[in-house]
Amino acid sequence: MDNYEYTQLLKTLNKKLSNIESILKPIEINKRLDEITTLEQEPEFWTNQEIATKIAQEKNRLLSKLNKFNKSNEAITDASELYEMAVEEDDTETIETLYDEATKLEEIIQKTEIEVMLSGVDDGSNAIISIHPGAGGTESCDWANMLYRMYLRWAERKGFKVEILDYQNGDEAGIKDVSIIISGINAYGYLKT
Repeated sequence: MDNYEYTQLLKTLNKKLSNIESILKPIEINKRLDEITTLEQEPEFWTNQEIATKIAQEKNRLLSKLNKFNKSNEAITDASELYEMAVEEDDTETIETLYDEATKLEEIIQKTEIEVMLSGVDDGSNAIISIHPGAGGTESCDWANMLYRMYLRWAERKGFKVEILDYQNGDEAGIKDVSIIISGINAYGYLKT
């Protein structure tokens, strides 16, 4: 990577962040969070647990999106400022470090983009996954077991909680049937994409 490529990368990432900001509308999110905080301070708010739970989930979802946006904004601002200072001072070591960390910067923005895309009605919900091997005997049961383990590892990497609802071992190997709930912020949204 050279100076031109890195400058272009920063421009592209700034443009993406600007698009994210126009979709996310952080000012409106902050207003809604203030409204929720005011609601939570009212004593009668907690009498209806169902509504209180829904509003608490909305608050967590909004905070997550806002935190990801702020983290992305801070990362790009820091990288841009550090790059400008390093170029002015002709600090090649810092510039090389920034080049090496360019992929991390892109990943941060990509995660923020995904978070913004997951704004559907059900995206914030938990997900139920059922795996039922079809015809194929032992091989299909073994394949179902591999698929089950894949979902478990994926959920673990994403920091989601997994609860087993039903699990039946196969006759010789693998599984005959398994149902799990994957719980966490945007679990359903991530799984459907």
